[in-house]
Amino acid sequence: MTAAAPEPLVPDVDGVWFRLEVDDPAAGAPYGQYHREDDVVWAEFYAGGSLRSGRLVGNLRPDGTFDAAYCLLSTAGELIAGECHSVPEFDAQGNILITDHFRRSDGTTGASRIRQIPAPVREA
Repeated sequence: MTAAAPEPLVPDVDGVWFRLEVDDPAAGAPYGQYHREDDVVWAEFYAGGSLRSGRLVGNLRPDGTFDAAYCLLSTAGELIAGECHSVPEFDAQGNILITDHFRRSDGTTGASRIRQIPAPVREA
């Protein structure tokens, strides 16, 4: 009899801060914090790059991925809405990396990646 393969470790995004991976980090990149309660995932996104603000809400799947809808407000005042399938995994350093496969309401599709960061110091 062979032993069953261990279940893969699924990253828990609750309370974790992330920053969008961009080609030019000097230009700034949006960052945000994810939350999870049972099978509900949500996030708030803060300024960085061309983002002014954003929100996401979704449903966690048993495999640790989640499907979500989001709405973003750019610094130019443009509203961007869409949905995504998000796949969290651990990188070589043990931090969480999420690949978001998105489809915007204007039909644009693609993938973006966000990486775990230390909690930023926020002024009261």
